[in-house]
Amino acid sequence: MMTFLSMMVLCFALGWPALARAQGNPWNNPVVSPRVGTGGEVTFSVSAPSASRVELSGQFMDGTCPMRKGTDGVWSVTVKIGRPDIYPYSFRIDGVEVSDPSNPLAFPNERFKASLLEMPDTAALYARHKDVPRGQVRYCSYYSEVLQTDRTMLVYTPPGYDREAGRRYPVLYLVSGTTDTEETWYKVGRVDAILDNLIARGEAEPMLVVMPYGYMPSHGTPMPSSPEAAEMYATFARELTEAVIPYVESEFRTELSRESRAVGGFSRGGGQALFAAFSHPELFAHVASYSAYLTPQVMDRNFGRLMEDPARMDSLYRVKWFGVGRGDFLYADVMRHLDYFREKGISCRTRITDGGHTWMNARAYLAETLRLFFRSPES
Repeated sequence: MMTFLSMMVLCFALGWPALARAQGNPWNNPVVSPRVGTGGEVTFSVSAPSASRVELSGQFMDGTCPMRKGTDGVWSVTVKIGRPDIYPYSFRIDGVEVSDPSNPLAFPNERFKASLLEMPDTAALYARHKDVPRGQVRYCSYYSEVLQTDRTMLVYTPPGYDREAGRRYPVLYLVSGTTDTEETWYKVGRVDAILDNLIARGEAEPMLVVMPYGYMPSHGTPMPSSPEAAEMYATFARELTEAVIPYVESEFRTELSRESRAVGGFSRGGGQALFAAFSHPELFAHVASYSAYLTPQVMDRNFGRLMEDPARMDSLYRVKWFGVGRGDFLYADVMRHLDYFREKGISCRTRITDGGHTWMNARAYLAETLRLFFRSPES
């Protein structure tokens, strides 16, 4: 097989056009995947000439689907997907999970980077439209005294932010889930597109959205019901209030009242959001949990006095919102958390949906709560 070095030597000897005719363009990928049809059919393909078994796995179906090998060594399968959305998927080649090498859209994650299938849907809130004014997503870095390391966050600024130099904005601090990164709410959750569309329709207030990294290096990834999880949540609350918020409020034009701050998150990020909000009622007036919970033991040990005064809780937090899918593996834990609030006489908004612990659900929950944050009680 011709190596890259020998190919370049031949290129200089024969001239590039002659080599290209003889060899073909080495940077072209002959496999197109995925291919989305007009009726919801999607064809996935991957080149694996030596494989004995290749399967498709995706959050648009249960289990895996076997793929068929062609004479050219390319494995393919066509599936019908009933609902347009943005779905993570991957291939399993002889038992090894791999992303789609033909698809540049990847799921930001600390571990395995799945590929992303985007089904076109112009009516979806996550769709980007050329006639809708767009905000900007900015990558920011800062040094955390809490964690003693450099960190990265993303900040969404709404349309017109740079033109309206005197205007200040409320802020949503939005945290991703376990093994997700600070990019996940942007690249998978599509918070920028959703908020652009809602603002254009007058259904959400113009706001900043700050997307910090939820991983706390000294704690690892504890199970959500473990005592170690509460310790990790407490460290995140310090990181948020002592490092992230001061940076944001020094670098961006933000409103500084507690009524102008919200915190929310998915999975691990939801637990972190709850812990931070209840630890700092002086800072937050809105909190949303997407597929997440705190145990009764954590609530009693850390927030017992606050929870014993339902009238104060309801006056402090304008939005207390919980969403979870019936097929979510955390469904029972989230429902126990809601029962805790009911037993205390504390009101909260809930949305129980179909589906599991997926970013399709997280995206829907985000859209609902964006309509609630920073709105006057009459609106």
